[in-house]
Parts: sequence; C-alpha cells; structure tokens
Amino acid sequence: MGAASRKEPFRYVMNQPIDCWLEVPAGSTGHGTGKRTAGVLIDLSRSGCKVRSSLNLRFTSGDTRIIIHFQLNETLLQFTGSVRWGWMYGLGEYQYGIRFVLTDEEEEILIRELDIWTMSSGGEGV
Repeated sequence: MGAASRKEPFRYVMNQPIDCWLEVPAGSTGHGTGKRTAGVLIDLSRSGCKVRSSLNLRFTSGDTRIIIHFQLNETLLQFTGSVRWGWMYGLGEYQYGIRFVLTDEEEEILIRELDIWTMSSGGEGV
C-alpha cells in the first residue's frame, strides 16, 4: 500500500477540556463504587478517551470498569469502558486512559456526536 489513506483523526484533542463525570459501576469493588466524581475530558476517540479527575481508582489495568458521562453537543452521553492506564497527574489529581466497550448503536451515536462537535467547535484531531 502507498500513502496512508486515513481520513479521520485517531483522537480529538479538546481545545478546552470538557466537564465530565466518572462513575465506578455499582457492584464493582474498590474506591468510589457507585459514586460520581467530577472530571475533565482531555481527548476523545471512537475507541476511548483520556480524562483527569480527583478520583483515585487504585486500579489494576484492564480490570477497573468505569462509566463516563459527558456532553459534546446537546445530548448527554454515557459510555462504559475499562481503565487501561492511569497515573498521578498532580497533587490529588489523576489521569486515566479509558477504552470504551460500546454497542453498535453507542458507536454510531459517538461518531455522530463527534462529527457535529468538530463542525461546530473546531475540535482538533491528531
């Protein structure tokens, strides 16, 4: 194959971080179970996102399930995923990489919302 033919960015970097809520699903074990904690969405792709929050998950990579709630446009989105990596970002702040576990319908919704958001806000793809 010749030159890369990818037309969409791998991820969209938020020019201004977007407020979000992180929730460890009820029935999970560990810190923060069943509670929502405020955070910010740093970047987003069709397969996952990077977030920053005061929530200290004390996770084992891939074992921690999380629900992220955020709004790009007018629709409140809620997706489930697994924490792939995380580290302390600053004093009392943590940064996490989340891989989404989406149904076909959820993936379509996310793609549509990303398309609308990039046209209206000029989101930066990399």
